[in-house]
Amino acid sequence: MSSARLARLTTLVATLLACAGGAWADVGATVSMQTDARERGMSYSANRPSAQVGLAWDGDVGWYGGAQLGQARFTQKQGAALQLYGGRVYGLTPGLDGEAGVVAHVYENVSNYDYQEVYAGLLGERWNLRAYASPDYYGTGQHSVYAEFNLRWPLADGVAALGHVGWLHGSGGRPATYVDQRRSSRADLRLGASWQLGASSELQLAWTAAGLGGPYTWTDATHRRAVVLSLTTAF
Repeated sequence: MSSARLARLTTLVATLLACAGGAWADVGATVSMQTDARERGMSYSANRPSAQVGLAWDGDVGWYGGAQLGQARFTQKQGAALQLYGGRVYGLTPGLDGEAGVVAHVYENVSNYDYQEVYAGLLGERWNLRAYASPDYYGTGQHSVYAEFNLRWPLADGVAALGHVGWLHGSGGRPATYVDQRRSSRADLRLGASWQLGASSELQLAWTAAGLGGPYTWTDATHRRAVVLSLTTAF
């Protein structure tokens, strides 16, 4: 995807969310900075600091949508990374909700990595469980399934412990030659803590790790274990 097209798409999403929010919903924005941008245990910022902006829209009867814009560095190429998502939350029992939706990943200068996923999950008061599926993970032609469990446990006023465990499995397609064909799955782990700073900012410090195997897409050296510091402010 070209820079001009990505810019137009980002502007369109922001405009639609803003118009929808002014008419019949709530729209919020976030700005995040982190020492290393990671997804499913793997760095997509080449182990470097990164910034991200986001828009989130909460509509009627559980509908929601949003966009996140950051930067990705893959195989010596770098450019904007845009994530668009939308879905619906619905009540199941008191204290337990279900959700389902779709997410699209778009990369500037590396458009062959673009891919889409559908997801479904369960949402508790302090935890969530989600499963994602894609027919063409990062444009490799591989089918992928990713399951994750996230926990946020209050420790004190404004302080919480964070936990995440994920599992990614790929099948079919055309795995790259540098992928270990015997390992079609990998796990990732994230443990940390968060501190509330004022009414709208949060600081997080977490240790993250990823195993071997699974569907890889880029060959840049990435540390499998890292300590990540991030700051997010909401508007």
